[in-house]
Amino acid sequence: MKNENNNKIAEVWLDKLSARLNPLFKESGNTIPEDVKLHCGWTSKGSGRASAKHQVLGECFSRSCSAKGVNEIFISPVRADSLRVADVLVHELCHAIDDCQDGHGSKFRSIATGVGLTGKMTATVASPELEAKLKEIIADIGEYPQSELTAPEKKQSTRMLKMVCEQDCGASCYQSAKQSSENPMLCSSCSGMQEDEMGYEEYVEVYMVQA
Repeated sequence: MKNENNNKIAEVWLDKLSARLNPLFKESGNTIPEDVKLHCGWTSKGSGRASAKHQVLGECFSRSCSAKGVNEIFISPVRADSLRVADVLVHELCHAIDDCQDGHGSKFRSIATGVGLTGKMTATVASPELEAKLKEIIADIGEYPQSELTAPEKKQSTRMLKMVCEQDCGASCYQSAKQSSENPMLCSSCSGMQEDEMGYEEYVEVYMVQA
């Protein structure tokens, strides 16, 4: 419940920021959709376990993706720096303006550069001029009220090895590396009592080995 309340507070801040950003977009002939929904939450790319280089900090969904028929923007909680969150929101609002139709193509570039984003269009940053304006807005509305959130590392699943009969009888199975070293598996088809050339029976162990 506490995290849910924190998210709502963060989303109020995002709404305030968006309202203050609209005049900046209008200066270049664009308008933020009035019904855009802003969320603090994980993007569709995952919960922030990726390396910093591959983390997706924001994502905008087109109207067709939403049951409410509105653009929905998610700002990942892996970052809580107010200025960085602000320029990520500017980037995602550029997508909302054209309803995610152009990806990072020429129309998106026109919207983004018009409001003051620069750099590679898939990973924009605020220009010095836009950064100064964002700092003024943040000074007025306060710092982003969200702490950084890092998802726990996903435990690596046990690696299973394919094992085959050492006598190539065709039998196969899977066993963990630990099990294969500590408790080697016998081939159920080839192991057992066998008669040697002299007619004597003896117990033969035939092991499964890594393929």
